[in-house]
Amino acid sequence: MTILVGADGSVASRAALTWAVDRARSTRDDVTLVMVVDDGWGSVGGSALAELRSTAEERAERELAFARDLGAGTEFRSVISVGSPMLALAEAARDADLVAVGTHKVGYFHGHALGSRSLQLAAVSTVPSAVVPVTSWRGRSGVAVGVADGADSDDAVRFAADEASRLGEPLVLVRAADGDPARSNIGERAAAIASAVHPGLSIEVRATSDPASGALIGISRRAVLTVTGRRVLDEGFLPLGRTNTDLLMNLAGPVIVVPNATAEGEAAGWTAA
Repeated sequence: MTILVGADGSVASRAALTWAVDRARSTRDDVTLVMVVDDGWGSVGGSALAELRSTAEERAERELAFARDLGAGTEFRSVISVGSPMLALAEAARDADLVAVGTHKVGYFHGHALGSRSLQLAAVSTVPSAVVPVTSWRGRSGVAVGVADGADSDDAVRFAADEASRLGEPLVLVRAADGDPARSNIGERAAAIASAVHPGLSIEVRATSDPASGALIGISRRAVLTVTGRRVLDEGFLPLGRTNTDLLMNLAGPVIVVPNATAEGEAAGWTAA
């Protein structure tokens, strides 16, 4: 099992690396650091690209040393890739179990003012994408997951249940309360899925009248981890949707976006907002 981490030596990247190493201690995964040389969509000349690659190799060695100091007993390796950073990282992650990146974009102002490359990664990655902000981990509790109608969020619920069980934290299932009686059992259905995976797990179903994105952003300030689903098609591309976009632009704690395979057609729920 492998956790892939986008590494560039920045404070944000080291936040993601620290998070990934801590997770690897528990899961016994190995960790691969990917250093991407940005070729400016092919506009960088050969000699300049060679110099950038040499710099990246030196930086990769420093980041490997940093990682090994954090995680004695964990197996580490580094890879140098060339291309558009987030697309290259997503491609490198195809054979991994999870890919992680760091971000400085914490809170409403910073997210909307500065934007986020993590949106690109979460939109195209075929494996769960963790976005880890530079923030404090103290005083946090619970693993939260947004739940949707139908099967849209089932994979995200199972993933969140696994994480809650591993961390010894309660699982909080969050659904938007829209007043439709036909959708009132969404939380109960998700709870049944989580209980089937981990029968002894402490589970809370929480309905909110807030917009989906606002509810998850608020929860990310307090949760150990916030999980959300992303619908993917058998063919073609689906954008992240407003909920996931707003969450990743304004997160205040680690967020994992889990791809959910679904049939093509009109989508509903958290991932469609």
